[in-house]
Amino acid sequence: MTEAFTFTETDRTKSKWVAKVYHDFVMETGRSRTTLRGLFYFALQRAVSDYPICGGFVGEIRITRPYHENDGEKLAKWMNKAKTLGFIPADAILEEIAGEHIFLPKASNAETKCIEVWLNKSAASPLLYPVCEMHGIALVLVDGRPSQGAIADLCQRCNCPTTILCLSDLSQRNAFFARDLAEDIEKSRTKTSEVEINVKSIGLLPEQILELKIPMTRANSKTKENKEYFKKYLKSFALDPKNMGELDALEIYYPGGIAAFLDKILVEYGLT
Repeated sequence: MTEAFTFTETDRTKSKWVAKVYHDFVMETGRSRTTLRGLFYFALQRAVSDYPICGGFVGEIRITRPYHENDGEKLAKWMNKAKTLGFIPADAILEEIAGEHIFLPKASNAETKCIEVWLNKSAASPLLYPVCEMHGIALVLVDGRPSQGAIADLCQRCNCPTTILCLSDLSQRNAFFARDLAEDIEKSRTKTSEVEINVKSIGLLPEQILELKIPMTRANSKTKENKEYFKKYLKSFALDPKNMGELDALEIYYPGGIAAFLDKILVEYGLT
């Protein structure tokens, strides 16, 4: 099958728009890689009315308008086509990594510290690992709530009082990642794993949403899990519990992106 039959003019038009947004991101931030949702937040805050609305059978642009939150549903589709067509580099937009993974710093570069960063949204991990390696700490990726195996491995490798720094979205499903992790660790403790392990959420927090003016987008959670806790959690900050704040937004609303955000926090922990 030829490329002409594989990609329509609409595909090309939308893919070229994605490429333009990516190019603007690189020019404005000086960074060549980000997550898909990072690119979404960059597109959302652009003061340009250039998002193409195509019609007919040949993909002609009938109108352009500002990018809207609802357009994010198809961003992955147009981004993948833009990659395939060669409009953006294949490794430019980072995607989620399935499963659980631990990345330890190279012994030749740094001495391992009794601090770990746990991330339950893995797309940003290629941006965060170099920061963790530079500071000599481990980066742990989990998919949602960590497995018993991940907790057991943590307890086994901790041979000194350890601090776990957690990164997760501010959403009904993920806002309590640090709390749940602390509970799971406590349940898994045995007499042979009594080393002190402290768990702390470092982002995304309601106060960071307000301080950095990060936009919260409409959440599509249908579960009732944590619903009332989340509502109470956001109440004092006057934030809508029907919305969510995403770590990826730090790519746009924190100077230097999510990597700089983590680096600053680790420096504050004395990891210079």
